[in-house]
Amino acid sequence: MTSTRLVSLASLSALAVPPPRFIEYAAAGGFDAVGVRVSDRPGERGHQLAEGSRLLADTLLALDDHGLAVLDVEVVKIHPGSSRADWESVLFAGAALGARHLIATVLDDDRRRAGDNLAALTEAAAQYGVQCCLEPMVFTAVRDLGAGRMLLDESEAIEAGLLLDTLHWSRAGGTVDGLDAEVARGRIPYWQLCDARMAGPARDDTAAMTEARGNRLPPGAGVLPLRRLADALGPSASVSVEVPSARGAADPRRWAIELGTATRRLLARVPVPPDEPADAHRYPAPGQHDSKVPS
Repeated sequence: MTSTRLVSLASLSALAVPPPRFIEYAAAGGFDAVGVRVSDRPGERGHQLAEGSRLLADTLLALDDHGLAVLDVEVVKIHPGSSRADWESVLFAGAALGARHLIATVLDDDRRRAGDNLAALTEAAAQYGVQCCLEPMVFTAVRDLGAGRMLLDESEAIEAGLLLDTLHWSRAGGTVDGLDAEVARGRIPYWQLCDARMAGPARDDTAAMTEARGNRLPPGAGVLPLRRLADALGPSASVSVEVPSARGAADPRRWAIELGTATRRLLARVPVPPDEPADAHRYPAPGQHDSKVPS
């Protein structure tokens, strides 16, 4: 990507594709990085990247071959019975892949317990060299950025960030003007980009979940205020293009190329400060950073 922003292809854009092939498709689409969805057991949505596994080795090789980095790994779901054992596989994979961020969601309505678990996860992630980022979604216990900020503050998860997903943000009633405080505090290190057929709050949680999981649009193909949003978040915030769709399942390579083209077109129309270095926010090339897996 020619933008100063590091631009990544999120795993959910073609979740069924194994990470090594997904990396190949992301490179064909012109992306700088990828996201990887990690599973710790068969049958879950994601990929098992256990220590010593062939899939992990092939994924690392693909990153080297194509010169891509890993922006994030996902997802840790904080629920009433959460414990560190639930996190280890994702944390290990994130560290082994050199990921910058780990995505967490909250499915526990007990704020104190959820906050304690979030703080513990944030601390554990930091030990692996990965920043925990809380993603608000209207069908979870943390519905919007305001609720996410409150939980981070209450739990003293000082090193955690907030992940803004453009669809979830819109469905929660978010506005561009309402982002000033979060941007000023540096709470949003990166954001997820997609478009949608309508803007504004969701009709209900079920409809929001269905849309989020498989009915998104490429950047610029819908009505969300993406250029204003990109301008407000600034060029230092990396971008993860997350557009799950039936088209991605049918022809994931073509989909990755289409998403890359649409994203470049959108970001080229967003003003960049004249003093911003062209490579200010690039990651080290794969192989240029040390493993973050604790010994």
